[in-house]
Amino acid sequence: MTDLPYKRRNYFIKKNFQGKLILGYFLFMVGGCFLFTIILAALSADTLTVVYRNNDLQLGQTPLMLLKQILTAYWIFIIVGGGVIIVAAMLITHRMAGPIFRLERTLNNMVSGRLDDVICLRKKDEGKEIAAKLNQFNQELSEKIRQVENCSKNIDALLVQYSILDSSTATREDIQSIHASIAGQNQAIQTIAKTFQLLDE
Repeated sequence: MTDLPYKRRNYFIKKNFQGKLILGYFLFMVGGCFLFTIILAALSADTLTVVYRNNDLQLGQTPLMLLKQILTAYWIFIIVGGGVIIVAAMLITHRMAGPIFRLERTLNNMVSGRLDDVICLRKKDEGKEIAAKLNQFNQELSEKIRQVENCSKNIDALLVQYSILDSSTATREDIQSIHASIAGQNQAIQTIAKTFQLLDE
């Protein structure tokens, strides 16, 4: 029994997208810390705090007396909390970056004319509705293109049939029948084409 090769999980699928989100989460946390400090300083500016430290009793304004403790606590929070937020943000953005990567790859394939790409997302991934719509669009467009191809093949067969008609033995009804069949196939192609609204319309 052969073991399957270990495949390392890639959490950075779209580095720019994920990097911006992770940096945004981290800056939001740091900004929240500083905002809390400013609000605390503003609300406690007119209050007095008594601090007992190293057998010394100190009196002073609350913001100034607590500034050192607040900054110490923030550094601990920024280092520990920042690490937790970065890991959590990486896991969260992975659930968005993976589907975006797959959607972009499928759209690139569609632009290049490949409609056989099926988007398969994981259970907890975001964007399943968009993926389902793209899969449905590819399936329906593929079916309509198949119908156009069938009509084109039928027209080719009818043209071959017309070209081998013997003018001396061919009746008017034979020619009219081939003409009507070609017109019917062309009408079917036009009906399919009318289901689309084109960009310049």
